[in-house]
Amino acid sequence: MTVVASVLTCSRTLVDLLYPAACLLCRAPTDGSASPVCESCQLAMPRSLAPVCARCGLGLAGAYDAHLVCPACQRHPPVFGQARAPFVYARAVPDAIKTFKYRGRHRLGAWLAAQMAEEVRHHAPFADVQAVVPVPLHWFTRRLRGFDPPIALARTIARLLGVPYVPLLQRTRWTATQTRLSPSARARNVEGAFRVSARPRPSGGVLLIDDVLTSGATANACAHVLRRAGIQPVHVLTAARTPLHP
Repeated sequence: MTVVASVLTCSRTLVDLLYPAACLLCRAPTDGSASPVCESCQLAMPRSLAPVCARCGLGLAGAYDAHLVCPACQRHPPVFGQARAPFVYARAVPDAIKTFKYRGRHRLGAWLAAQMAEEVRHHAPFADVQAVVPVPLHWFTRRLRGFDPPIALARTIARLLGVPYVPLLQRTRWTATQTRLSPSARARNVEGAFRVSARPRPSGGVLLIDDVLTSGATANACAHVLRRAGIQPVHVLTAARTPLHP
């Protein structure tokens, strides 16, 4: 065993010399750190700090009331209960999320999921959550990318929180990307795009997982069909929240 251990140690050392650990965002050496993101890049990823909207998690700079609701949620209350995210979608955060989504960096996805799980533990302890549910991609998009980012996030978050992973939702049709659409167009784009599967359903609330919350149109569409199936409350957890409603 001593000889085997020595060989393995030498092998790891050789791999580290040939392929030194590097940040997945800036490629700077990470000095063997277990994190795939270097300290400099982490400092460039702004955190979602209080005060935030009690419904959608939008940052409310200068507000001091912990129960404030942003103007958009006052005008059009979301279908979901509460939404939270560890990061603001600014500076280095978009690069991190896009690197995970479009380049399949699974270590980066696992790191983002860990930050999301910490957000639940320390800032949004959703005690009524009985299942973690991903917002699914359409099967064609999933085939093009080779994997489903929200599902990857949801599986890790469920494991870290000790809550069952239950893929309750199915996307019934392909939808155009939401990126360049107005809030009203986003809502129309995803209307009727989801359904609840026939698998056993939790008797309590669920935590809906996606990468970014912007207008909330996709989260609302998912929450609508889940609530119609008798599943509530529906809370939302994403890796990032856009700083302003577009």
